[in-house]
Amino acid sequence: MDYPFARTAGLSLLLTFFLLAETGACRETLPVAAHAPTAIHSPLRVGVYINEPFVIRKGDEYGGFCIDLWKACAADLGLGFKLVPFERIPDLFEATAKGEIDLTVSGLFITGERMQKVDFSQPFLQGGLQVMVHEKRGSSLRKLWNGLRDSGHLRIFTIGAAVILLGTLLLTLGERRWNGEFHKDWGNGLAESFYHLMSIVMTGKSSHKGLPGPWGKVLAGIWIAFGVGVVAYITSSVTSVMTVNRLEGIIKGPEDLPNHRVGVITGSVGSKYCEENHLQIVTFPSMEEAVRALVRSQIDAVVHDAMTLQWYDNAHPEMPITEVGPIFDKKFYGFGMPIGTQLRHDLNHALLRQTESGFIETLRKQYFGDIP
Repeated sequence: MDYPFARTAGLSLLLTFFLLAETGACRETLPVAAHAPTAIHSPLRVGVYINEPFVIRKGDEYGGFCIDLWKACAADLGLGFKLVPFERIPDLFEATAKGEIDLTVSGLFITGERMQKVDFSQPFLQGGLQVMVHEKRGSSLRKLWNGLRDSGHLRIFTIGAAVILLGTLLLTLGERRWNGEFHKDWGNGLAESFYHLMSIVMTGKSSHKGLPGPWGKVLAGIWIAFGVGVVAYITSSVTSVMTVNRLEGIIKGPEDLPNHRVGVITGSVGSKYCEENHLQIVTFPSMEEAVRALVRSQIDAVVHDAMTLQWYDNAHPEMPITEVGPIFDKKFYGFGMPIGTQLRHDLNHALLRQTESGFIETLRKQYFGDIP
């Protein structure tokens, strides 16, 4: 007796068995992802670096643009967290790359070099670099002195002063010997001779009776010629140094930074920019120390994040600092995370919701006002 239905059902069951077995084998041979997802901790370990106005510390409390934005995202995602402060930007990135913290919240630029070590969220703000200078950056006596010293003029002035003092002594000795009307005491005699020699040096003229004899007249003539040359040399050297100071002392933007001492923050994008452009840099661990050095004329300019510079300037109206030139080397800000973290996808969605709701724009106006 033939049972077609039974034979068909048996073949179907056999085929299904082989298909399931093949599918299981294929699953076992699938390659493993290059970066397994990095687990996140609860509460999240959030690294921060003081970078006003992105991260502001008041006592034991933290605030600022990035802190407020992160708190909004954390509430949206229902995540708890604890803040871990860092003193230096490189230390913050190293801890992030090693997975010692789960997130960096410090207003840091997204760069290709940094993305080789950590992941970044989607950008939430655009910025760039700018130059800060001392408001009283014109020529000064100190700059004039330094210019005369560096150009070698001070050495020649010193030799000239020594010659004048020697000439004062010789003239006094000659007068005391050959001029009976000359002062008998040494103090008045030296003063009279010094005044006479300086009048020749500064005006090129002599009202002195002169030393007796033809050699005395020859000596007086040589001294007058020497005085005229000294006046011409002093005038030309001081004028040239002051001209150079005016040409080199005015910093109007990044193109004027060569041949100047530029302050940068350790591990910042500004530091990287100055190194790549072979500028003479002085590194500082914080913005406060860099500005303090600028005010003391220990450096000529500071190159850093434009928003941070403008915020610092507005927050310290008593300091003689200002920003010059355009914003350059523009980049975006983002939150940093260990590579492959599970947090990145959810955080990007939270940031997108904050953007669509207008919260990020409200924060931007709150902290930066009309800064574009």
